[in-house]
Amino acid sequence: MASQINRVDATLFAITVLTWGTTWFVILGQLGVVHPIVSVGWRFLLASLVVFGICIVRSERLVLKPTEHALCVLLGLFLFCLNYGLFYTASLSLTTGLVSVVFSTMVFWNALGARLFMGQLLEARSLIGGLIGVLGLLVLFRTELVTFSWESDESFALLLCLLGTLSASSGNLVSATLQRRSMTVWNSTAYGMLYGTALTFSFALVNDLDIQFEWTAIYVGSLLYLVLFGSVIAFGSYLTLIGRIGPGRAAYTTVAFPVVAVLVSVLFEGYQLSLLALAAVALIVTGNWLALSKPKDQKSPCRA
Repeated sequence: MASQINRVDATLFAITVLTWGTTWFVILGQLGVVHPIVSVGWRFLLASLVVFGICIVRSERLVLKPTEHALCVLLGLFLFCLNYGLFYTASLSLTTGLVSVVFSTMVFWNALGARLFMGQLLEARSLIGGLIGVLGLLVLFRTELVTFSWESDESFALLLCLLGTLSASSGNLVSATLQRRSMTVWNSTAYGMLYGTALTFSFALVNDLDIQFEWTAIYVGSLLYLVLFGSVIAFGSYLTLIGRIGPGRAAYTTVAFPVVAVLVSVLFEGYQLSLLALAAVALIVTGNWLALSKPKDQKSPCRA
């Protein structure tokens, strides 16, 4: 049976993957004087101001009900605070390859959460695509996996990484719930980022982290890129995708954007792609096509 991929969904998917695939390298410009957790706070504080500005231009509803505020607090906690803190801490001990492999399991956590809490069916085609994609990542980052040691600090870091993935997955489900409650991606994201910023800076203060800013070209430039592209554009596209095709299928971006990161490394860092690495990329692309495409006579279970 012939299959097709909706052009709007494909565009949102591509924007998300391309922007997040490049942020892996831009984040390096944030590592310096300012503590990484504090940098996350600055990132989403500025991003929330931009998104609130978009809401004003679009005449979005900004007066929320108490239950909507409560859900936005959860969105901020899971998606714009806790998962970043866990991943930044885990990244101090793990390679980006290992982090990306663990993060890619969100494909299955989102699908399970959507089934349990939103009543969405588990599609065999999507699950098979997810397995193929994760297999491709395992092949692509096989060296990091082989050198991993359960007897070192890496095992605890791996646990933090898994908890960060579960946190992000929970945030995806909260976003989908908010969109079903007549809120839009923009007003829910604006409040979610704002609450996430408040929680992040609260954590920093409780743990005696210096709330400082680095006025250097590389820090400010990388921060602005992360704000505009890695936060406003990427999250706007990704959360819109969740509302259109569901959390389960939207999570396949987590399998694809490490490929973009590798390609950027090839272009700017001289990384050499082996035949096995190319085969891994082919597996990831095939898995994503299976997960995102659907038979022509099958309608999407989510709103368009």
